[in-house]
Amino acid sequence: MHTRLITSVPDLQSYVREWRARGRSLALVPTMGALHEGQQSLILRAKQQCDAVLVSIFVNPTQFNSGEDFANYPRDLQKDADALRALNVDGVFAPSQEDLYPPGFNTFVEPGKLATPLEGATRPGHFRGVTTIVLKLFNLVQPDVAYFGQKDFQQAQIIRRMVEDLNLNVRLVICPIVREADGLALSSRNALLSREARQAATVLHRCLRRGETLVQAGEVQAKNLLKAMQEVVGQEPLVALDYLALVDPLQLEPVERVSAGTVALIAARVGPVRLIDNLIFGPPGASPDLLLQLAFSARPVIDAGARIPGMEIEALCRRIETCRDCAAMSSVMIPPREFLAKYLKRDYPDLNRVRVMVIGRDSPMHPDHYLYQHPDSPTRFGTALFALLGVQHFQDFKKAFVLTDALRCHVQSEHVPPKALTNCARHLREELKQFPNLHTVVILGEDAYQQFHRDLLERKGDEIKPLEEILKPQGWAEEDVPFPLLPTGTLHVIYCYHPTMGYKHSPSTAAALTPLVP
Repeated sequence: MHTRLITSVPDLQSYVREWRARGRSLALVPTMGALHEGQQSLILRAKQQCDAVLVSIFVNPTQFNSGEDFANYPRDLQKDADALRALNVDGVFAPSQEDLYPPGFNTFVEPGKLATPLEGATRPGHFRGVTTIVLKLFNLVQPDVAYFGQKDFQQAQIIRRMVEDLNLNVRLVICPIVREADGLALSSRNALLSREARQAATVLHRCLRRGETLVQAGEVQAKNLLKAMQEVVGQEPLVALDYLALVDPLQLEPVERVSAGTVALIAARVGPVRLIDNLIFGPPGASPDLLLQLAFSARPVIDAGARIPGMEIEALCRRIETCRDCAAMSSVMIPPREFLAKYLKRDYPDLNRVRVMVIGRDSPMHPDHYLYQHPDSPTRFGTALFALLGVQHFQDFKKAFVLTDALRCHVQSEHVPPKALTNCARHLREELKQFPNLHTVVILGEDAYQQFHRDLLERKGDEIKPLEEILKPQGWAEEDVPFPLLPTGTLHVIYCYHPTMGYKHSPSTAAALTPLVP
């Protein structure tokens, strides 16, 4: 296949019309040349997804703060063109500065507050130049899809914001960082590093990995993480730290507490060369694409004091989804399909608000009818549960309540093997620990009752009274129990009949729960 080299705007416009006339999809990969494997990964992704791929090569003067930096930026158009031909790229757009910034040019994009911190603070006007050239390329090429790299994370978010704010008809694909074997993020500027500086530059990635290791070990306080990460950089004398930040991925504002999708960003000078890098925090084993999804779908933090579902929830989901403890039990259908942890990020942005956990059997009986799967259309179980608790609908329910199951796998019969309940109790313990202000649990029915007493309270024999006996007086019963898993060390427990299993039903417990409901 012939790779067409285009050097003028009129030729580019003609080229784009040709592809549009054929009804083919067109991808744009904007670069400044000095191509490396990181940019090649964008091109390969584009070739997989679109009919034609156009790569632009233009060292954009308006995004440089230093004339010297602009002059020193590596350029080798012939080498880049040869590499792109080897990749079977359809077109290469390599205009002159006069083509894109003719005499009298005086119109720029103002990128807004996302361009103020981090790179924006260090390089004033940088993103003004970036967004201006990207918008010009979008207008000239009119691509269906444009590809950018995660390494320039702030840039990717700013371009994403521009596309949304200006209603641009282009989809963005952000591709993961490509690294050398020693962790250094690939960058055109790496070619400017001396041998000693090249070795020292790996400290950027080591710093980020130090933070990731601590987060996955349970540390979520940003100030503690930053201190430990700065210590790593401080051990390398050739590196001068510009900034190190842990930020909310959408607003790029510093966070006090790390959660899934939080981004660690670093910039530093290694000798005379300035490098940037970043890392998205997520659960152990998460793929680079999953981490990008976490970052670009994260919800902004509203309440600084909120306990936001974070990596611990992602890890818990993974443990439950891969659980095979009951594989030998023919009546238990593995793997688990519906369970509370899957829905915490969506329905409970602040885990501090949860005061009451309901433990029963819902999903294991009817996995497709799980309350959280269809919150606005409650089943017979959901309707009966709301009446028992004294709430009107799901929106009221999630203000203070969560629902979990004694068992997370589907069971084909009403009888649940005691061993299965014991196996699942470990997941229940982990769920209980996620809610710092949990005050009460409501136990529904015989299975949950036996599991709670035997496997969580570790009661035995005569210590466990028959559920029917304790419920006889008024249809429900309550007690306070020691519970070391919670910060308070105690737990209030309400026992009830299951709302839809059996012929007996408990009256409303609303009077006992009202003080806990906002």
